[in-house]
Amino acid sequence: MCQITADRFTKSQTGINKLYSLQPMMSITHAAIAAAGTSLILGTAEPLPLGLAIIGSQLPDIDTTTSTIGKIFFPISSWIEDRFPHRSITHSLLATAAIALISLLGGHFLLEQTFALIALPLGHLIACFSDTFTKQGVQLFYPEPAWAISVSNPRRRLKTGGAGELWVLGIAIALLSLGIYLANGGGITQKVSQNLGLRDGIVRVYNENASTNKVYAEIKGFWSSDRTNADGKYLILGTEGSEFVVTDGKGVYKTGEQIITSKVTTDVGEAARTEIKNITFNDEDAVEPLLELQQAYPGAEIYLNGELAIDFPEDVKIPIEPDQMATTSLTGSTIEFDYCSLERAIALLKEQYAVGTVEVRIVSP
Repeated sequence: MCQITADRFTKSQTGINKLYSLQPMMSITHAAIAAAGTSLILGTAEPLPLGLAIIGSQLPDIDTTTSTIGKIFFPISSWIEDRFPHRSITHSLLATAAIALISLLGGHFLLEQTFALIALPLGHLIACFSDTFTKQGVQLFYPEPAWAISVSNPRRRLKTGGAGELWVLGIAIALLSLGIYLANGGGITQKVSQNLGLRDGIVRVYNENASTNKVYAEIKGFWSSDRTNADGKYLILGTEGSEFVVTDGKGVYKTGEQIITSKVTTDVGEAARTEIKNITFNDEDAVEPLLELQQAYPGAEIYLNGELAIDFPEDVKIPIEPDQMATTSLTGSTIEFDYCSLERAIALLKEQYAVGTVEVRIVSP
């Protein structure tokens, strides 16, 4: 809760403000606090929003010519200093609202940067709030002539440039490092999901990264067939609800069926491009288009999903593989693929004519 004290400052005190010397360290402390808060609140480690937050954190002190930003924009800071007490109008929620309005207008023309622009008023607000812990406080509710101070005991308030500020600076830098770490892992929610093995968060990681990177599942669990250990690192091929279809390069498996999991976490791996294509067969040789696909994407991992009607189902021999997901099934004259590897599909469709459409998932390095 903020303690509000009556405002006894008048215009005659404006000259006193000119004698006020804001230590350079205060600018650094404001920058660190704003960057840390923005990183944690917005869940970002991107340079643009963090940079805008730092700029926003400096704006409150444009009301004095002794501050870093006041020296840079001296004509503006001198004009404000001659008319308003330090830590009044520029340290207020009114100023934050004005900066937010400017940011919204900027976002109207720079749609792709709207999220980043939020960091500018956020950095300003965080800096203003942090100043309520100092001995003087701020006129947070300007033009209401009252000073907001968060600590009632004057001895426990921060002194500009004092030892307490050094502690605050150190904590802010630590929180900034934590914010960047969490943001690179998908944010606080995502980290909690990962550590607890919550499926919704893990599925989100896959969905957000699968188009640009290989995403691996670190699985702790056992094989459903014989209860032996199935711990390992598997490449995620896709999701079905909250379960994953994965491969270890030897076979294809589904969590909840072939692998009973006790914990699953994800690891975003090397860059890779995932493409989805559809191939339609109109009573034509089934193997030829697949061979062309294989030649067009050398080194890629290719999997088929879908159904085809074939001419000679009696010639199709589907091998039974223990512990593996049934990626191919045959019903009458219809062969169904479910994350079937391209190599296996080619072998099964040899000398077959097919009708139908299959989805092809291509993961290229």
